[in-house]
Amino acid sequence: MEDQALGTTLDYVVIVVYFFAILGFGALFGRYARSTQDFFFAGRRFPWWLIAFSLVASMVGSYSFIKYAKKAYEYGFSSTYTYLNDVPWMPLFILVWLPIIYFGRIGSVPEYMERRFGKRTRIAAVAILLIYMVGYIGFNLYTIGVGMQGMLGMDPLLAAAVVGVVCAVYVTAGGQTSVVMTDLIQGVILLVAGVGLVLLGVNAVGGVDEFWHLVGADSGAAEHRRALPPFNQPRDFNFVGIFWQDGMANNL
Repeated sequence: MEDQALGTTLDYVVIVVYFFAILGFGALFGRYARSTQDFFFAGRRFPWWLIAFSLVASMVGSYSFIKYAKKAYEYGFSSTYTYLNDVPWMPLFILVWLPIIYFGRIGSVPEYMERRFGKRTRIAAVAILLIYMVGYIGFNLYTIGVGMQGMLGMDPLLAAAVVGVVCAVYVTAGGQTSVVMTDLIQGVILLVAGVGLVLLGVNAVGGVDEFWHLVGADSGAAEHRRALPPFNQPRDFNFVGIFWQDGMANNL
C-alpha cells in the first residue's frame, strides 16, 4: 500500500512560508558578509545567548524528534542516557578545551591540530571531519525528507535535495550571520514545540499521575522509570553499549 500524505493546506502554507523566510534571512544578512571574518564568524558581533540558541538549533534537529521520540517510546527514561553521557565530559570541555580555543584565538579544530602537530595532521583532521559531516548532514536531510514524505507525499530523497539546496543558498548568501539569526528562530521553535509536545502528550493520557502510572503499567516496565538502562540488555539498547558508543567514542 502506498504511503498517503497526511498534510493539510495549513501544512503546505507553513512549509512554503518557512522556506521563503529562510531565503529572506540569507538575502537580508548577506550584506554584512564583506570579509571572511564576517562570513565564517559573523564578525564576532553577537552576544553569548544568541550563540547559545544557535548551538541548540544546530545540535537538535529533525532527527532528534524522530529518533529520540522512538527510543523513548520503546525504552522509557533510559533513552535519556544518550544525552546524560555529555555530563562527564563537561568539566574537561569547560576547564581545558574551551580556554585553549578562546585564548589561542583558534577558529577551527584543524587549525588547532596544525598548531599542535603540524600541517599533515591538519589535512587528516579536515578529511575526517568532512567524512563525518557528510554523513551527519546527510542523515539530517534524509529525516527531513521522511517527514515531508509523510506530510506532502514527496519522495524523501527529492525532499532532502530541495532542503539541501535551500540551505546552501542562504548559507552562501548570508554566511554565519544568516545561520545564527535563522538558528535563533529555529531554537525558539524547537523549544516551544518540544515542551508543547510533552505537555500535550501528558494531557492526552490523563495528566501527570496517569502518565507516571502508564510508564510502568506493563509487566517489567518499571525498569523504564530508571534513567540508566540495564548493563548489557537488551542487545540493541544497553548501558555498556550506549556508554562506549555515545559517551566515549562520539562525545570525546
